[in-house]
Amino acid sequence: MAIQAVSKMAGCSETAAKSQFFFIDKDACFHIFTSFGLVTTDRNNLDPAAAPFAKNPRDLEGLTEGASIIEVVKKVRPHVLLRLSGVGGIFNELTAIDAFKHAGGDIVFGSGSPFENVDLGNGKVGHVNQANNMYLFLGIGLGSFLSGPRLITDGMLQATAEWYAHVDVDYFY
Repeated sequence: MAIQAVSKMAGCSETAAKSQFFFIDKDACFHIFTSFGLVTTDRNNLDPAAAPFAKNPRDLEGLTEGASIIEVVKKVRPHVLLRLSGVGGIFNELTAIDAFKHAGGDIVFGSGSPFENVDLGNGKVGHVNQANNMYLFLGIGLGSFLSGPRLITDGMLQATAEWYAHVDVDYFY
C-alpha cells in the first residue's frame, strides 16, 4: 500500500516508487536474532516476502548487506521511516533526536512511544507524533463508525492520509 501511495503521489511507476524503499530486517528465531540490517540480494535465506525489495549491493554506493539503520539513514537521508513489525530492537538506537539529526528536518516522525518535539534550531521544530496501533486502529474504527461504510478499502485509507497531510493539525487540538 505504501508503494501504491508513493507511486500515486510522485506520479511515477510502482517500480520507481519501490526503488525508494530500503528494508531493514531483524528476524527472530527462538529469540536468537539470525539476520539484521539492510536487506540485499546477497542475503542468505532471503524471506520471499522481502525479496522484491532487496537491493542489489552493486547499486548501493557505500552500503552493504546488513548495513545498520544508522548507516542507511546517513546515506539515504529518508523522509519517512516505517517500522512495520512486531519484532523489537530495530529502532532502539534511533530516537527522535537521532532521526532528525541523521535524516534532516523535513522528515515525518511517528513513533509507538511518546517523544517530545525536537528543537532543530533557527526557530524550527521537528514534530513528533505517536502513531501506534492504540491510536491508528481506534481512529480508523471511529471514522468508520461515524461514516458508516460497509467496507474499508486501501483507497479510502490512502485518501484519508492524503487529506490529513494537508490539514492544519493544530485545528484538532
